[in-house]
Amino acid sequence: MTKLMSALVLNDLIADWSTSTVITDEDADPSSHHLFVGERYTLLDLWKVALIGSSNSAIHALVRSTGLTEDEFAAKMNEKSAKLGLYSLRFVEPTGLDSRNMGKAVDIIRLLKVALEAENISSALRLTDYFAGPLNNKKRHQVWSTNWLLTNWIPNAFDKKILVGKTGFIEQAGYNLVVRVPGDNAHRIRVVVMGAASNEARFIEARDLSMWIFTNFVWPEDED
Repeated sequence: MTKLMSALVLNDLIADWSTSTVITDEDADPSSHHLFVGERYTLLDLWKVALIGSSNSAIHALVRSTGLTEDEFAAKMNEKSAKLGLYSLRFVEPTGLDSRNMGKAVDIIRLLKVALEAENISSALRLTDYFAGPLNNKKRHQVWSTNWLLTNWIPNAFDKKILVGKTGFIEQAGYNLVVRVPGDNAHRIRVVVMGAASNEARFIEARDLSMWIFTNFVWPEDED
């Protein structure tokens, strides 16, 4: 979920998304299978891979393209948090892999709200999959969304044009998810699940919490 703040800062810093960069050894995350060292991508391609597939390699390359070190970029993230009034959020790097990145659930919820006001963040997070095309290689790589509610790998009846969220995982924090969930009559809620025991559990918990709320909560405009 750290990548939501990284995306906001990248939006402030990158002026031309059509420029390109090569994935380096320093960018590459062994746990990521979307991008490979030596491949050249446009920054727009990397942006989509970073948000849809939660690629750490793509985030590293995008941050490098800004000309900032990761420490300098993290400082920008913290400045952005303070400017937005998200005072519990603290970042030491842009991928979310460091357990020193911290924040309260209420500020994670607010971060999602702010991030979705940026159309290029919202539109990317609504995609179930994406084909990344390296400029120096004819082979395209399919990247699936890490949001299993969106892909319907965890069955649900939510409107996929509105359902949008971001996942996160490290061993110290468990499986996490922040998601905007649509209901009937244009009602929308934002749900955060932190520390779920498994990948599937975070989506099931978010789905079931949302369904309970939509079933039981009486919205003010619906009252007699």
